[in-house]
Amino acid sequence: MKRIRYNEIFVARVLEIAIGLYFVAGAIPKFLDIDKFVLQIAAYKVIEAPVLLEWSALFTVFMEMCLGMFLVFGVRMKGLTILALQGVIIVFSVLITYAWRVHGLEDCGCFPIFKMSPPVSLMKNGLTLAASLYILWVFSIRGKWARTSGSDVDTSTQAPLAGKKGRFEPLRMLVKISLSIVVAVGCMAYSRQSMDREALEQDVESEGGLFSQFELFMHEGYFNLAQGLYLVAVMSSSCPECKENVPVLNDLYQVPDIPPMVALCYEETPGELDVFKSITNPLFPVYSLGDRALLYFKLLEKESFRFVLVLDGHPVASWDGFVPDSEELQENIDRLHTAG
Repeated sequence: MKRIRYNEIFVARVLEIAIGLYFVAGAIPKFLDIDKFVLQIAAYKVIEAPVLLEWSALFTVFMEMCLGMFLVFGVRMKGLTILALQGVIIVFSVLITYAWRVHGLEDCGCFPIFKMSPPVSLMKNGLTLAASLYILWVFSIRGKWARTSGSDVDTSTQAPLAGKKGRFEPLRMLVKISLSIVVAVGCMAYSRQSMDREALEQDVESEGGLFSQFELFMHEGYFNLAQGLYLVAVMSSSCPECKENVPVLNDLYQVPDIPPMVALCYEETPGELDVFKSITNPLFPVYSLGDRALLYFKLLEKESFRFVLVLDGHPVASWDGFVPDSEELQENIDRLHTAG
């Protein structure tokens, strides 16, 4: 019986550490690139307010790191840690299911290093929940019963050593809890410091206009999107759809008497834009947004490519995923002139 109990504890502890390491490993890429994680939260379409997106991302980083370290260190707090884990799994599963079924979510963002589809994520959550139930049963429910019935693992031969360990157990537990919280707070603070909050807090309906921030000094010329009429393509250097639209943009760029055209291009890593240009050969000016993922997100609507007619910094017409033909574009321009 005692041998069986020992094996149960061993298996439960291995599962506990494995789940904890997974949570810690999942939190690391989130806090190192918090902007992309904010975009993943936004993709669920549950939270829209910028301040709520910010604090949801920060709280998730804190919670995952702290909970993961608690599990690794064996900080159970009479089962409360495992119950918290189960609550997190259930909440995440509900959110994933909603975003998947209602909004067509493709990547749950649970582990940002690689894409994880909702079905795979839900299966993973189910296995984790089952493991957590076993851990709770071994350490809390069965452990309490075993101690009451006197059938727990025998430590009578090590009573003096156990007594010494017992005296220091509260101190060790305090150190584990403190270390976990300090590390989690540090990760959250780093994330908040590195977050592109300026882009996150920008309002599309602001007085100056979302595009008024772009005053571009380029080899091809000077473009101040806060003044005048412009054609703006918002794209990503790694987006296949964006690459497919470049030839159409080139044709439109050569149409006589159209407003100045410029592209704002997000590049995840330095040098991506150069590769993008060498592959697509754009004739129009292309300005790099760098790796400002939140700014790129703000300039879009639904698709990864957007073509916008901008007047004095404000978008007055837009096309998501495609470039309009010159006739449709001219109709919108004529409408502006008539209204003005």
